[in-house]
Amino acid sequence: MGQTYRIDRLNLITYKCQPQKVVNEARCRYLAKSQLVKCNAQNKHFDYLNFRGSHFKKVDFSFAKISGCDFWGTSFNKCNFSNAYITDCVFMGCKFIDCKFDTAHMEYTTIVNTNISGCRNIVLGKFVEVLSQYPDFQHTSDLEEVLEALKDNTNIRKYKLLHLPGNKYNRLNIYLLQKKFSPEELPKLLWRISGKSNKNLTTYKKLELKLKAEKRMI
Repeated sequence: MGQTYRIDRLNLITYKCQPQKVVNEARCRYLAKSQLVKCNAQNKHFDYLNFRGSHFKKVDFSFAKISGCDFWGTSFNKCNFSNAYITDCVFMGCKFIDCKFDTAHMEYTTIVNTNISGCRNIVLGKFVEVLSQYPDFQHTSDLEEVLEALKDNTNIRKYKLLHLPGNKYNRLNIYLLQKKFSPEELPKLLWRISGKSNKNLTTYKKLELKLKAEKRMI
């Protein structure tokens, strides 16, 4: 039987003649399949949020700070990112329609299989990697052994950090981890978190930071 998880998502919609709803600041939440329409997120901080499969329409992110967030299969329709600061995020298979990025600052971010022609006036800053194809990673027996063990870690599985539905590897995240850790280091570091809860490892960046912390303790 499949694992059952508690649902945590945002469903904020401002209807006609209503005052605009405000998006509260948040961090370390898995908010898959959220829906935000005509909301105000100006000047807000969003850290390590996983918006897999979510939809944003006419959301104002101007002057917001978006850090360490994951957006997989996420759509943005007529959203405003003017003067926003976006760092250490992953955009995978996203769709942007007529979104404003005037004077927005983006850095240390990975964009995969995503057409950014719908991002008006976007400027890609330092260390922004744009990949037109889903990457693969270097397979080793040690790595595959620990990945198999981590299938049983509830939160790693829930957040889809290393495995995807259909018993597939999350090749993108593993590819990104292999850019940060050597082939010898990565399996050892993953073993160190295999028996832990990992409740707050909601996004790729949070996982990377956790492994770096484990490395410092060796």
